[in-house]
Amino acid sequence: YQRRVRGEQLMERCEKHVHDMLSIVQENKELLTQLRACTMDQFPTGLLSKQLKRHEVFLANCIVVGALFNFRRLTVAALKTVVAKRAPFLQKCILDYKTNIRPEVDPSIPDEMAAAAGFQVDADPALCAAIKKHCGNPQSETLWTLFNVMVAVTLPLQSLDSNSVYRTQIEGHENNLHCVSTAVCWLSSCVYTNLVRSGLEKEPLQVILKERLREFVEKVSERMLKLQLEDDKELQKEIKQRDSLFILLEKMVRDSDYITYDMLENNFPFTILRNSYRAVYENKKKKQQKIDNEL
Repeated sequence: YQRRVRGEQLMERCEKHVHDMLSIVQENKELLTQLRACTMDQFPTGLLSKQLKRHEVFLANCIVVGALFNFRRLTVAALKTVVAKRAPFLQKCILDYKTNIRPEVDPSIPDEMAAAAGFQVDADPALCAAIKKHCGNPQSETLWTLFNVMVAVTLPLQSLDSNSVYRTQIEGHENNLHCVSTAVCWLSSCVYTNLVRSGLEKEPLQVILKERLREFVEKVSERMLKLQLEDDKELQKEIKQRDSLFILLEKMVRDSDYITYDMLENNFPFTILRNSYRAVYENKKKKQQKIDNEL
C-alpha cells in the first residue's frame, strides 16, 4: 500500500512537469506546426535555437520526467521480485488473467492488477490517471503531436552542450539526456491510451501509437542528420557531442515496443550509428591511456 501511495505521489510530481512542458509547447504552437510540415533545410539549427522559446526549460523538464519514470520502473521491478517470493500463486493468477483477457473487458482493470503485482504494462495506470486531465479535449491530440515535434527539434540542440557526452561506463549521458527516451515512450503510451479510452481517437491504440512514433522518429532523425550537413562553419565548431546524440536514437528503439530497428534504419543510416559507437569508445580508451600515462 505504501509503495502505491509513493508511486501516485511520484506520478503527480511528473504531472506538474508535464503541465509546464505543454505550456511551452502552446507558446511555440505556430512554429512547431510549421516544423512538422517542413523539411530540415528550411530551418537551420542556428536559426531554430533562436526562434524556439524556452526550449532549454522544456528539455530540462523532459529529463526530470524521464528520470522519475526510470525510478518508477525500478520500484516496480523490486515489487515483482518480492511478490514472486511471498505470493507466487497470486502473481501467476494475475498474469494469466491479463494474458487471456476477453476483448469486451475494460483493459484498465487488468493493467492496474498487473501493475500492483509488479508487472510492467504498456500504459502505467498511475501515470494515465495523473495526466488524464491533459487528454480530455479535442485539441489534446494535436497538442501531444506537437509535443513530440518539440522533443524532436530540441534534442539536436543538445549537441552544443559539452555535458551531453555519452559515458560508456554507465551507458548513459552525463546530463541524463538518455532519460528523454524513456519520457517520450512512457508519455506516448499513456497519452494515447487515455485518448482512445475517452473516444477522442477512433483508431486502435497500437495503430495510432505506431503512426505517431514513426512520425517522431522521422522528424528527430531528420534533425540529427542536419547536424552532419550544417553549413554554418562557426556552428560546426560548437557542435561537440554529435556522436553522443546519435546513440540516443538507438536507445529509443530499446525503450519502445513500437519503434523498430527497421523503422530507424529507414530514416537514419546505421553506418553513422556504428561510427558513433566506435567514436565514443575510442574516446574512452584515449582518456584511460592519458590517465595511465599521468600515473
